[in-house]
Amino acid sequence: PASKLGPEFEQLLNLWYDEWLYTTRSWKWWRLATHPTKMVRSLGRSIILLFLIIAAIAAASTGEKEAPDNDGRIVQSLFRFPASKLGPEFEQLLNLWYDEWLYTTNNENGTAIITPDPSGKQHALQSVSTPATTLFRRQCYGAAPIKSPQFTNLYNNLEQRRKEIEFQYIQDPKEEMTMLHTMVKRFYPAFSTVDNHSGTSAAVHLHKKKVVSTEDTIHAKTNLPLDYDSPSKLAFQTLKLSSPDTDDDDDDDDSPTQQWSWRPAGQFSNRGMSNFLQWRVKFYHTMRTKLQRQLSKETPGFKFSHGRPSGMYWYPPGAVREWHSNYLDLIGNTKEKKTGNEKIYASQTWRMYFIRTVRDEEFDGLLQNLGVGGISADVDDHSAMHIIPGEDEGITLDVLQKAGARPLTKEEKQRQWKDEFAEEYSNSTFAGEEVVDSGEEGTLNRNSVWRLPDKNGYVTFFRLPKLFHCIVSEEVHRYSLGFAFSDDEVQALLKLAKVDFDVYGNGEGYTDEL
Repeated sequence: PASKLGPEFEQLLNLWYDEWLYTTRSWKWWRLATHPTKMVRSLGRSIILLFLIIAAIAAASTGEKEAPDNDGRIVQSLFRFPASKLGPEFEQLLNLWYDEWLYTTNNENGTAIITPDPSGKQHALQSVSTPATTLFRRQCYGAAPIKSPQFTNLYNNLEQRRKEIEFQYIQDPKEEMTMLHTMVKRFYPAFSTVDNHSGTSAAVHLHKKKVVSTEDTIHAKTNLPLDYDSPSKLAFQTLKLSSPDTDDDDDDDDSPTQQWSWRPAGQFSNRGMSNFLQWRVKFYHTMRTKLQRQLSKETPGFKFSHGRPSGMYWYPPGAVREWHSNYLDLIGNTKEKKTGNEKIYASQTWRMYFIRTVRDEEFDGLLQNLGVGGISADVDDHSAMHIIPGEDEGITLDVLQKAGARPLTKEEKQRQWKDEFAEEYSNSTFAGEEVVDSGEEGTLNRNSVWRLPDKNGYVTFFRLPKLFHCIVSEEVHRYSLGFAFSDDEVQALLKLAKVDFDVYGNGEGYTDEL
């Protein structure tokens, strides 16, 4: 009998019952489980009763219209506000990220100081100038129309090929990175249609960078390695860093370490979350105890279903995540083979990202040498998420403006052809062309590019899978902690933050005029 293992083992069983099987404990059912004959008779009666209930419900609903899939779902698809509105319980999650993953130190105000990894910075400053990264970064400032082949075919195809590699869960991260960079290097020329230039399609062009940089980039007077664009070179990982409380020379040290991998087109990240069980358990426990208790005060009976961290990312200056919609993240697999988790992935239609941005004195020095003026200690609006409203009915002009989004400036549009990381496009006549604009004041062109400038310490919520978006970091290091949530979980978080939202149908919730 398991009881011979004592009450401590019983506590393990209770965790299994309560937080995995979601059971209610009953001595009657435990006793029945130990007597198979009684169990079968009781189970048979229960099945008959269940069948009668289902039949009654079906009869009562005959002739009634089926409830729409949207009923009770949030109307808006985009929110942004200070993370502090989620309370000190969310701050405790952030402290776990700061202290046990990023190994930060605190300044005199108690703010966590993030110090970029030196070897990662060195690699990034070269890698962001490679042809593929330059192409995708420049397309973030002047995307083709949402129904163009770039979006209906190329970007979706690129995302599928990426996921087919990632979903293999290759044990060796270096091998996975090499495969991803090889695929992107072979695939990216399809986006560059130099010979068939017409109209505003200049946004898909790329000036292929020379090995010896010119004087108008941050690589002035620098000879880049001949193989700096090779997949094996790009498949770079930062060194494993031991905890600062331990001796770095101790070969037996098994303390948690952070390690970043350079992913195509160009940003550092890990494989979704830490591989260390202790950190996972702490994060999971804090979400489902302290934060969950606070959420249940605004939403009685609330419990996290499958809400989870979805990734941690570091975008050095010049880094980019190309246009994508995360549509495959709602599937969890690119093959027909079923994993049993499809419903879980499909339910997690929201992403939430907490953003920290950090200026870099060394990089600012490179900008000064280049003659870039107006450099300050400000960390806001030097990185951003760019979005295209497209067919997402939850994105309106009012939603964009309330989230703090704005159209691109004239200077930002010029980054399609030239920035501090790579030379100007060889045919300068394209640089004067206008890209798709946001439209007249008070109107919204749904093919336009809108910029949601990063604000240090803010969280952004957005819904999948209709919203095409890309990430660019221009003059700062951008760190993000991502979460995957269901609609119900996001409603609870928005209520906790006292953020207005609408819901479809007769669902109750905070309301806001659109």
